[in-house]
Amino acid sequence: MNKNESRYRNSANKMHNALIALLDEKDFELITVRELCDKAGVNRSTFYLHYDNVNDLLAETMEAVYQDFFDRFGSMHQDGFRVSEKREGDLFLVGNEYLAPYLTFVKDNRKLFRLMHDKYDVLGAEKMYRKWYEEIFSPILTRFGVSETEQPYIMIFYMKGLLGLVTEWVRTDCEMPMEELITVIRRCIIKP
Repeated sequence: MNKNESRYRNSANKMHNALIALLDEKDFELITVRELCDKAGVNRSTFYLHYDNVNDLLAETMEAVYQDFFDRFGSMHQDGFRVSEKREGDLFLVGNEYLAPYLTFVKDNRKLFRLMHDKYDVLGAEKMYRKWYEEIFSPILTRFGVSETEQPYIMIFYMKGLLGLVTEWVRTDCEMPMEELITVIRRCIIKP
């Protein structure tokens, strides 16, 4: 990475952090470019070099937060999660080892998640879920013998259901203990 790329990335990180900090103080719709720049310690021209508007910053911040999650949790591919090499029991992704880190991440970033679901179309969240489907879930479903024709329907059922549960949890400010939510998720997915 050259010096200009490093400076560009540093400015972007400052603006991501400023947005997250401002979300603790006020509603997203009330955050101005001036406030973001003041909080980040950057000029307005720097903001507009990176983004057209605050929604663009929000979208990039969500991507950065998710990347941070995957860096901490470890991408399944980076950690050697090769579907073909795993036992079927290891491919069931609704256990504590997968759900607990994800739900902790959601809880830690609940204001961003509320915004993500309120602005689902603006942020391109569908693109992110499509990537998860292609890289993780489709190979698992193939391994379980689910036809390519059925896979998108099964995934939309599970993803929308899981997102609904997580969205409701975030809406209630994560009141329900995480362990109880995991139990609810497992009950919805596993036959009693």
